[in-house]
Amino acid sequence: MRVGMLQETGRVVVQEAPRPRPAPDEVLIRVAYAGVCGSDLHAFTGTHPFRKPPVVLGHEVSGTIAEAGAEVTGLQVGDRVTVMPYVSCGRCHYCAQGRTNICENKIVPGIGGWQGTFADLFIARADITYPLGPDTSLVQGALAEPLAVGAHAVARGGVAPGNDVLVLGGGTIGLLTGYAALRAGARSVALTDLYDYNLRVAREIGIPHAYNARSEGLEDAIRRDYPEGLDVIFLAGAAPVLVGQATRLARRGGRIVSTALFDGPVPVDVVAMTLYELELVGTQIYQATDFFRALAWLNEDGPRLERLVDHVMPLEQAHEAMTLLAERREDVVKILLQPENER
Repeated sequence: MRVGMLQETGRVVVQEAPRPRPAPDEVLIRVAYAGVCGSDLHAFTGTHPFRKPPVVLGHEVSGTIAEAGAEVTGLQVGDRVTVMPYVSCGRCHYCAQGRTNICENKIVPGIGGWQGTFADLFIARADITYPLGPDTSLVQGALAEPLAVGAHAVARGGVAPGNDVLVLGGGTIGLLTGYAALRAGARSVALTDLYDYNLRVAREIGIPHAYNARSEGLEDAIRRDYPEGLDVIFLAGAAPVLVGQATRLARRGGRIVSTALFDGPVPVDVVAMTLYELELVGTQIYQATDFFRALAWLNEDGPRLERLVDHVMPLEQAHEAMTLLAERREDVVKILLQPENER
């Protein structure tokens, strides 16, 4: 089989690899689509904290089960599935609290010998492999993982009916976080981004208040629309300037949620945090409840969410896909790699 291997920083090579064999509690998935994620981009550019070359990239996936281990129940060959791509230890302090997403011993694709999803075939434990809903296409199924990230971020932010929400950064995670906030009952969701294309996608998935972050007077424009500030603000872009924007635009008693992976420490106005009782909250991937919620949303609203997918490229072009995302030579939100020739 073929895999998309990050051989060195800035270079992905598609090469042959041995066909994996599932353990008794695992399934072998024939990959239909593998999503290209911002964390893959961090690995490609050499800024990811732990995913280092040589490594097969990718963790977002949809596909069909090609083989099931002897102990697997509830799944069978031919099932259309996606994967919640992490394995927690079940023993540490955080797992005991139910916070499996911050497990001390968590294993994800690209570490611990677990090959990534940029491949013809992908191995996963059966207990983290979930069937797609009957109305969910394989293209839409590849969005389950990033949508679960948005669902968990919204839960961490405590978004409630009647809240006004702002998302700073309109990439895949920012857009899906905005969508998740709408599903949580937010009264209004606004979003900023540097690119008009991303703002157009935001409007198409139901986020009407979309501001170009390059505009002069951006914060004044947001304040005109939200004179009392925003209840919850999501940092979905890794530009340090966004932290200051969030602090200035938050309502008194508001909450700022960081979903972005910044390259290093970022200054925070702790005076404003203290004076106005602002909360700064981190969010890390998702838990199973978030993933189930994402699967339900995809089954209900998949065609709308599929609007994010603007590039489907063959696995052989994995390097070109990473370069496109890194250099932004054309409008792009979400790239899927397609090992197979069927959609």
